[in-house]
Amino acid sequence: MPKREIHSSARLGDNIAIYGDLTVSAGVEIGANVVFYNSVVIGENTKVLSGAVIGREPIRAGTTNRPVDSGDATAQIGADCVIGANAVLYTGLEIGDRVMIGDLASIREGCRLGEESVVGRGVLMMYDSVVGARSRIIDGAIITGNMAIESDVFIGPGVSSVNDNDVYLMRFGLLPFDTRGPVVRRFALIGTGAMLAAKIEIGTGAIVAPGAVAVNDVPPWTIVAGVPARELGPVDEAARRSILQRFGLSESDVE
Repeated sequence: MPKREIHSSARLGDNIAIYGDLTVSAGVEIGANVVFYNSVVIGENTKVLSGAVIGREPIRAGTTNRPVDSGDATAQIGADCVIGANAVLYTGLEIGDRVMIGDLASIREGCRLGEESVVGRGVLMMYDSVVGARSRIIDGAIITGNMAIESDVFIGPGVSSVNDNDVYLMRFGLLPFDTRGPVVRRFALIGTGAMLAAKIEIGTGAIVAPGAVAVNDVPPWTIVAGVPARELGPVDEAARRSILQRFGLSESDVE
């Protein structure tokens, strides 16, 4: 029998469907037509807007190469968050406090979102990806599976990323399934419409210009642009110092 613990101060809209364990903390607001699956825990004062789906299991149709774990791991949502209208959050999530998830976003199983991060409207986050505290992923971006985004990163609108350089053979099962997305280090900025290849690293404080296609590692505090992306030069020294001072850091702290 599913366990339901709903605080008396929570406000629930019409036509809510609950198909698994659900814990709702004080001050939570849930809009109409929200669906809860599996095991979901919602922290204090969080708002879940109408039409959202929380705790959705990954389901195979027998046509995918990637193994899928359809277990009922808890979807944990922190306090003071906002979950947008018609957003779909899969199972096995950890979402920190004060996180904003925009309308129509889709966040797949196993993802982790740090406190005060933002996932914009229509963003697709694939499986097992991590977003650090205070990072911003703007509308329409695609965050591939097994991607790591550190704290204080900015991902512009329409950015895309991939995690498989061997898809030509892997899609037919001719190579073992092995995927790894890019790593984006702290303070980096990825411009509108840029593309990040699999298994590369965008260094601390680096800038990938709008529309660039980054296929190789980008050194820290370096600007790249073009197709394929090439180095244009270093990030402005004054800007670099300002960022470090803003967070009370020295050069050695981010090496």
